[in-house]
Amino acid sequence: MASFKGIAILCFYSNGLFQGHCLNTINNESPYSLAGKLINHTDPKHNDCMEPDDFYSVMIQPYDSENEEIIPLLLRRPKNNDAAGLSTHEHEQETNNGYQFAFETSQFLSGQQAMLFKNKYFVNNNNSSGPEEDDQDLIVCIGNIEFKRD
Repeated sequence: MASFKGIAILCFYSNGLFQGHCLNTINNESPYSLAGKLINHTDPKHNDCMEPDDFYSVMIQPYDSENEEIIPLLLRRPKNNDAAGLSTHEHEQETNNGYQFAFETSQFLSGQQAMLFKNKYFVNNNNSSGPEEDDQDLIVCIGNIEFKRD
């Protein structure tokens, strides 16, 4: 059973992708990485009086893969709010195999500040220059993260 509480650094690209690292505040280790993409999903129980959320398909990858499995999640983020967090919702409890997830942004970086941060903490693993390499619209969100399985 995976559970984690700490800090996360998430880098959101204008093409709908994001990547991130989790940091354990007790021992300064990074036990998990995150990768996600914006998907076309609609909550079937959506209240029409409310703005619909954006949905992300996310994979949480443990660095120690011998003892833990990759965790696939469907996460929500308020639409048109770059500084918003990510979370699970009770409507997707079955889809998320009982996992609860919450990320709340406490620091928001954009522009040159975000580019410098991305270049320092995130490595591009391909040799071609993709859209994320020159993405002037990327944002970095830093904040508290917690996920657990009930």
